[in-house]
Amino acid sequence: MRHLSLLLAALVAAGPALAENRGVVVANARYQNAPELADADASAASEAMKAAGFRTVAGADLAVKDVRQALADLLRPDDSPGARVVLLNGRFLHGGSDSWYMGTDADKPDLVGAGSQGVPLSMVLDLMKQAQPGAVLLLGSDEAGMEHAAGLENGIGPLTPPEGVTVISGPPAATSAAAAALLRPGASVGEVIGADDRLVMAEGGDAQLVLVAAEARADAPAGSLDADRDLWAEAAAKDTADAYRGYLDRYPSGIYSAAAKARLDALGAAQADRDLWAEAAAANTVAAYEDYLARYPRGEFAEAAERRLAELRPAPPAAEPAPVQPRQPEIQQPREIVPPRQVSQAELTENRLNLSRANRVAVQRRLNALGYSTGGADGIFGSRTRSAIRGWQQRNGYAVTGYLTSAQVGALRTQAEAVAPSRDQQDRAYWQQTGAKGGARNLRAYLDRYPDGIHAQTARQRLAALNGDAPRGDREDRAWARARQADTVQAYTQYLQNWPRGEHAEQARQRRNRLINQGQLGNGVIGLDTIIRELVK
Repeated sequence: MRHLSLLLAALVAAGPALAENRGVVVANARYQNAPELADADASAASEAMKAAGFRTVAGADLAVKDVRQALADLLRPDDSPGARVVLLNGRFLHGGSDSWYMGTDADKPDLVGAGSQGVPLSMVLDLMKQAQPGAVLLLGSDEAGMEHAAGLENGIGPLTPPEGVTVISGPPAATSAAAAALLRPGASVGEVIGADDRLVMAEGGDAQLVLVAAEARADAPAGSLDADRDLWAEAAAKDTADAYRGYLDRYPSGIYSAAAKARLDALGAAQADRDLWAEAAAANTVAAYEDYLARYPRGEFAEAAERRLAELRPAPPAAEPAPVQPRQPEIQQPREIVPPRQVSQAELTENRLNLSRANRVAVQRRLNALGYSTGGADGIFGSRTRSAIRGWQQRNGYAVTGYLTSAQVGALRTQAEAVAPSRDQQDRAYWQQTGAKGGARNLRAYLDRYPDGIHAQTARQRLAALNGDAPRGDREDRAWARARQADTVQAYTQYLQNWPRGEHAEQARQRRNRLINQGQLGNGVIGLDTIIRELVK
């Protein structure tokens, strides 16, 4: 369900703006035209921002117009900007010289339409560049993608952050945890990234940046930071003007002083709204309600005022009926009827097969084995898969429709098995000799020989489980296990960046080159230029 909330303070229309720390958190998991993003939840990060005194806008599963509304809070006037933190978990597309964070309503955009269905990251970076002591933009996504048209690729392309803005990317669970960790007093960007090797900092980032100082300000009253936080927690729990004034009396320059002042402003505006409504309701006149709406057109009682006005205002006099004129005979012109989209019989036939995601992956693998490239095996029948089906149908004497029948699915299976029956037999035999016996060495031996084998997914899952119990000091082995489990160009490139002369470096390069030759270049959060730099080393 789409929702957008503003934490700590409401927008204040008048008066000078206070310097304040600000944060924006958007977690888009459920897209209309893309796979759901796992671990996108970022509620812990938004709560950490609130606790650190940041003015925070948080939302989940937002359409593009609501994403823009959330980021627009960074445009509010601020004479002396504080720190800025923006966390965007969701789907990204890139093309040309920019990348876009996509709203959940995105529908197969092209390079021209990306700006209307997503928010350009260049604009987000520009909104953050005035922050002091700095700003951090966190971008969370996974290896899956969304359908798009010409000129775009899935993932985040090369970024050029302005001075003072640090960009961190990684899986959504990692970026959400990093956002919360950065808001701990004294925590630096380098420490947070070092604690999770799934995180990548873009070139030009500031590893020494600390967003929340470890010690209280020099002019703060004597006392520990714990006492400051405890009194703020009490004030926030009561959420009254007296409670916030009490906090500011004790800590006028405390950790949460900006948040307390902002909340006082919001409470004052709300009380003024209620007071004027009470006066209007007591007078119960058209003028009183109009005065209330002029002052608070979006106030707490705006709908009630409009209803009362409709009741009090006299109804307009009924219009005199116009004399009936004799009508001239009309000649009815035929209206243009726009027919609904016609679904072909071939498409209906395939739909009745109810092919599962696993069935579709198997079809794509068989087409690839027979020499008809589908651009990958993700279970999504896009334009390249449909083109491969048409090519196979034409070669085999079927009607060229791009949609399969039950008989054609069976024929595909038979042809693919006939291409290399001995390989499947060897695959199964080698699995019994190695991976089926268990143990990290046996599982790796199987994957080294059959990275796309019949039991490859089972081997990766078991290997990942084994590595989950490995000593924390064995970081290279854990990084290699994650790369093998993901089995993407980006995963192997990230491993090689961290371990260029590691134990598995040569295997990583060979597997990455094989994936590139299969046409799987360009998906994920690592840019194309990074992969090219690695290839030419």
